[in-house]
Amino acid sequence: MEGAFNLRLPDNTIKDITVGEIFGEIGFINQDFRSGAVWAAQDSVVSCISRTKLLDKAYVRPEVALLIVQELAKRITTYLRSKEQTSTEEIIRQGESDSVEFKSTLRWNLYANKKDKKIEHAALKTIAAFLNTQGGILLVGVDDEGKVLGLETDQFANHDKLLLHLNKLITDRMGTLFTQYIHASVEKVNGTELLRIDCQASTQPAYLRDSQMEYFYIRTGPATTALALSKVYSYIQERFYT
Repeated sequence: MEGAFNLRLPDNTIKDITVGEIFGEIGFINQDFRSGAVWAAQDSVVSCISRTKLLDKAYVRPEVALLIVQELAKRITTYLRSKEQTSTEEIIRQGESDSVEFKSTLRWNLYANKKDKKIEHAALKTIAAFLNTQGGILLVGVDDEGKVLGLETDQFANHDKLLLHLNKLITDRMGTLFTQYIHASVEKVNGTELLRIDCQASTQPAYLRDSQMEYFYIRTGPATTALALSKVYSYIQERFYT
């Protein structure tokens, strides 16, 4: 694909689609179901997969077609698990789970009353774990009990500064590649603003850098876990390459 597209989801969220990404997988699998609208943001070129020809062994070998369909199905499963179409209010009501986590702040230590790199690291751990597992949503500005605290404590000058800071954290600590799987937006719940970060399951392992070390995180139930080095290889083989 060349160029850029915009995707409008049913909740009116706008998501950017850039080079290397896929859209239309739900319509491809279900044939008559469309969950959003896509339009070109600039002059663009796309490659189209024909469902009829893909499933015709005269055009595509069955084993290749199966791999493509499996990948598309995986994306749809991630889409559903990420709760991308569920309202933020409902997500808060349901509480934390294997695919939802709340953080009171992005960078501010409420106990020490100052900026703290450890707080940033905690948010990045959750994002990396969602990428490495089945995707999920991180809500910043919500405490563990589901109380909406807002974003004022983090002391960003405006929403753009907040989103740029988050994007820089992700690119610096995980790499630019993974920004395509992450969509962040500021939303209002009962008049109070919070940060919603939707994470799709990545197609490649995401390592989180901390000083000179790299860590590999996954979700284990409602918790984020650093996978032991002895288990990383087998997990990556099963999660990303089967």
